[in-house]
Amino acid sequence: MENMENYPFIRAGTTLSAKALALIDAILLSFEIGDRVKELREANGMSVKALAKQMSIRTAHLEMVERGAREITAYNYLRLHEIFGVSIQYIVTGKEFEAEQSD
Repeated sequence: MENMENYPFIRAGTTLSAKALALIDAILLSFEIGDRVKELREANGMSVKALAKQMSIRTAHLEMVERGAREITAYNYLRLHEIFGVSIQYIVTGKEFEAEQSD
C-alpha cells in the first residue's frame, strides 16, 4: 500500500491500487505543468492567443493545458523550451537540471 500522506485529499483508510495512484499522480502532474506554462506565459507578458499562435496550436487547446485538462505533446515541450528558453525538465518538474559536481 502506498503512503497516503502524499494524497491528503483521499480519505484515511482508503486503499487504492497502484494503477489508480499512478492515474492520480498523472492528473496532479498535468495541473502542475499547466500552472508552470501559465506562469511562464504571464511572466513574459504574453496572451494565451499569442503563445498558442507561436506554438501552432489552438487557443482553446492551450487554455486546457493551463487548466491541467490536456497533456502536452513532446513537440510542444520543445516549442515551450524554444520560446521561453527554459529546460523541458523545468516545465515538467519546476526544477532546473543540476549536474553533479566532481571534487
